[in-house]
Amino acid sequence: METRQLDLVDYLAGISAPPAAAPQINPLDLLPRRPKAWERLVAHVPDEDVRISVSSTWTRVVVEQLREDGRGDLLFATGKIRSDEVPPDLIWPEPCRLILMTAASAIRIHERWCLEDAPGTGLSSTFRFARQQHADRATVSRQLHLLGEEQS
Repeated sequence: METRQLDLVDYLAGISAPPAAAPQINPLDLLPRRPKAWERLVAHVPDEDVRISVSSTWTRVVVEQLREDGRGDLLFATGKIRSDEVPPDLIWPEPCRLILMTAASAIRIHERWCLEDAPGTGLSSTFRFARQQHADRATVSRQLHLLGEEQS
């Protein structure tokens, strides 16, 4: 009887590799590109401090705001940046980078990284990135689709 020795290459080829985990993306990479001066201004803001605002009354004049330390920096659609001191009664509930967008744009982000409701002013629907990329999307998906119908 002949004994057969298993070749190391055959052995390694027979080991099944565990399935590769889906790559985790950075949610900030899903946001619209902005002028370099604005990108530098908001570079310190972590993803947990980003808020996405969807409103049926958005004029599209201001596209982003940076709200912190009693100041409000505005990015206009023209690329102009304006900085103002904000009266205490107009301060956003928390320091944040507030991005104004259409429901369709928010839906595209939500498809790649789950959004969840966030506190806001009540004048618009406000969302933030969920802690996990693939959390339950159903409730926010319905909300965004309804907002999209209002905007059309």
